[in-house]
Amino acid sequence: MSSNTDDSLGLSQLQSALPPPPQYTEATLQRDVKIIDNSNYNRGPWLLRRTSIHVESTPNDAWQDDNSSHREVAPSIRSNEEKKALRNLLTRFGNKPAEDQSEDGRTRWDVGQRHESSEFGTSVFIQAAQPLKVQTRERHAMKGLEQAASVKRWPGNGNPAEPWGKLAKDPELWDPAGDTLVYYGYQRPQASFRVKSSTLEETRSETLASMLQESYKRTPKPAPSVISASSSELGVKRFGLGRRAPSSASVISNPGNEAQIRHEIHFPAPDGASRTEILRHHITTRNFFALLLNKPLVGLTFYQALIDLHERLLVFMPRESNCTDVIIGFLTRNRLNNICNDPAAAAGLLAYSEDEEVQWPEGWREGFVHCSGMYTKLRELPEFRDVSHVSRTLLERSHLELQARIQVAEDRLSAFDFDDMWPSHTIQPPAARRTFNHFRRFLLQFYERAYKTWPPRGIQNSNGNWLTRAVISHLQKDFGSLYDYYVDRDVVWAETKEPSERYRVMVRKKNTAVTKINNDGLDLAKLFVHFDHKHKNPHIPHPYPLLPDSMPVGDTGKAQQKQSLFASKSKALEKQIIHAYSVASNALILGPDVATNSLVEAFQRFEKTDHLGETDPRDARKGRWILLFGILQMLSHVSADTPDLWFKDDVSYFLMPRLKGTPPWVTGPGTVFEEAAPAASHCWRVSKSAWGKDILAT
Repeated sequence: MSSNTDDSLGLSQLQSALPPPPQYTEATLQRDVKIIDNSNYNRGPWLLRRTSIHVESTPNDAWQDDNSSHREVAPSIRSNEEKKALRNLLTRFGNKPAEDQSEDGRTRWDVGQRHESSEFGTSVFIQAAQPLKVQTRERHAMKGLEQAASVKRWPGNGNPAEPWGKLAKDPELWDPAGDTLVYYGYQRPQASFRVKSSTLEETRSETLASMLQESYKRTPKPAPSVISASSSELGVKRFGLGRRAPSSASVISNPGNEAQIRHEIHFPAPDGASRTEILRHHITTRNFFALLLNKPLVGLTFYQALIDLHERLLVFMPRESNCTDVIIGFLTRNRLNNICNDPAAAAGLLAYSEDEEVQWPEGWREGFVHCSGMYTKLRELPEFRDVSHVSRTLLERSHLELQARIQVAEDRLSAFDFDDMWPSHTIQPPAARRTFNHFRRFLLQFYERAYKTWPPRGIQNSNGNWLTRAVISHLQKDFGSLYDYYVDRDVVWAETKEPSERYRVMVRKKNTAVTKINNDGLDLAKLFVHFDHKHKNPHIPHPYPLLPDSMPVGDTGKAQQKQSLFASKSKALEKQIIHAYSVASNALILGPDVATNSLVEAFQRFEKTDHLGETDPRDARKGRWILLFGILQMLSHVSADTPDLWFKDDVSYFLMPRLKGTPPWVTGPGTVFEEAAPAASHCWRVSKSAWGKDILAT
């Protein structure tokens, strides 16, 4: 008699508690009951409610060694005294009430039952029910594993994880044309996979080749007696011992042509394994075939699935195989390394990549950057404990540094406050400073109309910041377009001999000619160098605007200026200024995306109406450009993403943590990863790509 059920049902203990008839005494009964009561039986998910046993005398040849469990079944119990002793044992074991017994010691379930003489063997029926209260289980010591956690499936390509419950038979791994049936264990009545043997042969694994060879040589024979679940109603399951199980071919639904089946291989769990260890073993078996067939992974956590699969590959694959490269290739092909918007998967990829047997730098960077962006969500998840202490510390530091950086940008951009662009020791031309302030008021009004309020209300990320990734993207597009529309592409920074004076001079490079910029009273180079050094900013490659021609205006009072606008001379000057503003732009060489940008169009209307005739248009353009320069520098610190990421689209969190000192297993000087830096933002990128020439002096 075999035992095709979970050991938690106590059936194996029941069989082992049945000694041969000559030694079966009352003292033995008391000992066996004590053993059963002190066992782990009642800790399982099913509790015996009542039991029933009927014994028929059988021919001696009916008692055979069970090929499935390799246990010998106890011989038939013939005496009534022994039957009564066994009933008492089962009654006590099953917690059967006394009123269910008749006066002669038989249970009421046995009374009136008829047994055909053609039946052989012992038939035992056990009725079990789920306990009313959830049993307390010990937490498994494995890293990153919660006892009784739900199994999830990761479909890849950025799709979220989903519940999975196909352990009995997985349709993703069932190939109707396959010639090999795969079982989780020897006691499984149904195959879980059906694959081609050639798939296993292509691995060049000696272990798998040996399993195929042995399964091919095995002579088919009827399946042994098993324990099978026959029904389940209202939380009660009924199990039967002593029934013949159907053959493996008959229990497979729509298996196709059974003549194609050439192999049956089994992957039983190790002896003495716990519930969780058995589950993980079977999941890893399934994931091994998923790797061979490029199918999604399943598991309790993403880290557990990857690290268990890695360990299984060390067993199955040839010694010369690089298991890390095999898994990396599998993750890349199936885009399972796309962990966008999934903090649990990001933690799993990070934990796997930093494992001492793996140490995958690119995977660690991808996991770390996304974990940093989703840190507030990640630290509440149990998967966060999968990550090493060093990486958790680095994540916390990068999160705090990024929040401080975002707060500085919010303070600046909430009012477009860049008054420190004008150092106190610098001569401040009243005209340029006045247009600087006019431009700031224009920006506040423009974005108040765009967002209804500025700074916008009701737009916050998980950290409570209104300056979200989406808002920054919008601002970067607007001000980047404005920069492209008015920047002078020929002006760059020039180096000087003195290191302290580096980049203090702007020069114009036109073909082979290099000329120094004439400051015309307002030295933009000194303003920008002072501001950049103060805030440790790298210099924007092309820092100078296209300027209209200088047109002197009268120095009379404002009232007189307004009255003179009606004169023909003032009208002519106004049109000349408007024309000068229009010419001093890159309108003829830019695409429609820039020219039709809402901020660019609004700025054109604003500039052509802003105190015309009161300020020299050359000084007015400089004053507005100073504010634009400060805004672009601030955006450059919060708009660039970490370079070389695999996936970063459609995420709402920031992807720019500090990467100094990473990955943690690399020691010594030098930088392994390139960080997100201002040099990756718009003004630097456009100088090297969109304009088709690298004229950056640096």
